[in-house]
Amino acid sequence: MVEIFRIHIDSGEPMDILMRHLEGKVFHVTKECHWPKINKAGRINPNIDGKLATTFCSSNNSYFKNNGCVSVFDYRNIYGDEQLKHMYKCLPTSPLRAYSGIVILIFKPEIYPQLLSWERWKYGDQGQMVVPYVEAGFSGSIPLELVEKALIVTMVEAKKSLAATLQSVREKK
Repeated sequence: MVEIFRIHIDSGEPMDILMRHLEGKVFHVTKECHWPKINKAGRINPNIDGKLATTFCSSNNSYFKNNGCVSVFDYRNIYGDEQLKHMYKCLPTSPLRAYSGIVILIFKPEIYPQLLSWERWKYGDQGQMVVPYVEAGFSGSIPLELVEKALIVTMVEAKKSLAATLQSVREKK
């Protein structure tokens, strides 16, 4: 059984708030709306044929997806020079919206030996996308038994955002 924690972000930068939960960990991110299906299946499936809904854009050209893997974030050494240089290319919080939360599935250390390094990409089709130093892959489905905990993350819309401004205008009508 996966331990579930809820985190609601009222203000501030989501990465700053979540980093204490993520540093030193390996994890997978999905939209909150996908979590019930994953939980029911008991596993995270790779999107081999492209029929599963995606959480991150450009996943059609993802190195790990195209090689039958589930992509994961590897933050075990996130404060290394190369990791810091590349981590902002794909933040785990990028799909987080006020109208759409995310679920961060943090893995147990038992998964570590089974991870495939991004470095394999160097010897294949380099036209495919990978985030060096912070992305890894897991070949096939990841059973939820390897998940230590799930963080369900939601947030409120920033008061000065365009979406909040438009909502305010609608409410005044």
